[in-house]
Amino acid sequence: MSVEILLNQRELDLGLKVAIVRIGNATKEGYKHKYASEHLSPDQILSLNWQGVCAEIAAAKWLNVPNFEPTIDSFKDQPDIQPDWEVKHTSLDNGHLIIQANDRDSDRVVLVTGSNPFTIRGWLPVKFCKDDLYLKTTSRNSAYWVPQSELVKVLPHALT
Repeated sequence: MSVEILLNQRELDLGLKVAIVRIGNATKEGYKHKYASEHLSPDQILSLNWQGVCAEIAAAKWLNVPNFEPTIDSFKDQPDIQPDWEVKHTSLDNGHLIIQANDRDSDRVVLVTGSNPFTIRGWLPVKFCKDDLYLKTTSRNSAYWVPQSELVKVLPHALT
């Protein structure tokens, strides 16, 4: 089972504002997008970041987190949603949950697909995702690609 979450205009605007600040701060700190994004235009990078922030907002709505504010400069130092939720987004409805080696084992990770409405597809503890069964090496990097069929299915109102 999956759950669709529709963001309102205020939430979409917040997502755009946070995405712009994140990109600016990452650029200022010399951080580059990890996945060979040199071929992407600034508009494409902004779109990917905006969708990612909106996916965090959608997951927070699903988790019933009151007054959620996306982080700005956490750079993997803290979860996307307290106390321990990491959010992964893909525009592909059938996309995989992709976990990197630097994702915290102590977190839970939720896969969100699409864009407004965003779809919560399922979740797993990060440490369960880091199994050789899911390890895939591409020309860009090595990561754990977990199919949606392996995720814990979600209900309309999650328990945190």
